[in-house]
Amino acid sequence: MNTVTATLGPLLSPDELELTDTDRRTAHAKIDSAARFGGMSPRLAADRHDLVGVAQTRGDLRRVFDGMEDAVPPSKLTNALRVATVGWLAVCVVQFAVWVALAVFGHFDSPWWLWSDLGLGAVVAILWGTNESYHRKSSLKPL
Repeated sequence: MNTVTATLGPLLSPDELELTDTDRRTAHAKIDSAARFGGMSPRLAADRHDLVGVAQTRGDLRRVFDGMEDAVPPSKLTNALRVATVGWLAVCVVQFAVWVALAVFGHFDSPWWLWSDLGLGAVVAILWGTNESYHRKSSLKPL
């Protein structure tokens, strides 16, 4: 079950991911970028650097970057990722169960369900990539 949790965890609860060293370096770079472009005072930047030091999850970064535009994924994007993932998983399970039931009763066909599952999976992948891109960019737009 750990493999399933490790695979689906980032899709179902992206804000619960533990921060990596790369996430921390990127967060510090965003704060420096905001201070350099005049988006915050040096004192506020120092306070936010301290908050990054104690942050444990990506959800904690939402509080660190509160009020800073474009620093973390919008909550609507994160929620869309969760909803799309749950919908995709539900469709996968239902279609696979129907396919197996048909096979049991002698109507074994090719795995037709893969086409819609792959299409919906592409939507989830695009949402995940977009969500992830916010955590990978190291500078913010100047005000």
